[in-house]
Amino acid sequence: MILDRFSLKDKVAIVTGAGTGIGHGISIGLAEAGAHIVCAARTAAPLEATAEKVRALGRMALVVPTDVARSQAIDNLVAKTMRELGRIDILVNNAAIGTPMRSLDVPEGYWEEVIHTCLTGVFLCSRAVARVMREQAGGNIINISSGAGVTGASKQAAYSSAKAGVITLTRSLAWEWASYNIRVNCIAPGAVLHERTKDFFSIVPQWLDFQAIKRWGTPEDIAAACVYLASDASEWVTGQTFNIDGGSHTPAEVDDRVIDAIMATFGSPQPSGDGGMGGAQSK
Repeated sequence: MILDRFSLKDKVAIVTGAGTGIGHGISIGLAEAGAHIVCAARTAAPLEATAEKVRALGRMALVVPTDVARSQAIDNLVAKTMRELGRIDILVNNAAIGTPMRSLDVPEGYWEEVIHTCLTGVFLCSRAVARVMREQAGGNIINISSGAGVTGASKQAAYSSAKAGVITLTRSLAWEWASYNIRVNCIAPGAVLHERTKDFFSIVPQWLDFQAIKRWGTPEDIAAACVYLASDASEWVTGQTFNIDGGSHTPAEVDDRVIDAIMATFGSPQPSGDGGMGGAQSK
C-alpha cells in the first residue's frame, strides 16, 4: 500500500530548534507518523512542552538542551540519543538565528554568529549524525533553509547568505553520502505563521498579494514535507530543495518594503521564528 511508505514507525528523529514554531510542528508531525523524537534547542522549557505532546501520541521523547553552534554540545546530543534510544534514523536541522538589520550596520561578530549557527551548525550536526548513520547503513537528513536563501532578502544579508549556503551544502552532502545510503534534502519555507512570527506578519498583510495561495503557511505544512522526505516514500529523492511557500514570487522591492515596515514597528527585533521566511531562531 502506498500509504505504508510514509510510515515512520519506531524511527528515531533528532529535531533541532524543536521548542517552538516550525521545529515544534515538525516534531509533532514526525511523531504522528510514528517516530520517536529527540527535542534539541538552547532552552529547555519549550522543549519539555514539545516532548509532552509527543508522549501524548504514544511515542518516546528525549529532551537534550543543545546549542548547535558548539561542537561539544552536538557530540553530547548524539551520544545521549544513542545511549537512550540506540539509533538515529532522521536528523532535521532546523535551529537558526536571524534579525533584520541594515547591511551597513551589521557588526562583524553578528555576521559570524549567524553564519556559525545557521550554516556551520548544520554541517556539524550533519557530520556527527552521519557518522552514526554510516554505521547503520543509512538514514535521512533534512535541512531547513528559507525562501530568503533562495532569492536573497533585503536587510537580511547574513541570514540569507547562511540559508543559501544550506541549500548548496545539501547538494554536496547528498552526493558524498549517497554511497552510505544517507539521503540529504532541504526545505525552503516561505512565510510561516506561528507564535513567534504572528506579530510581524500582522503588519504586512500585503505579502499575500505575491503568493499564489492566499494564506500564511503553517508549521504543519512544513511538517508534512518532512514526513515525506524522512520516509521511504522519497527513497529516490536526494540533494533536492523543496520550496514550501504558497507559490511565492515576491519582488525584491516588496521584500524591502516589508522589512522596512517590520523594523519601523519593532526596531531591530529579537529572532522571530525558526527556519521560515524573515528570521529564525528557536531557542
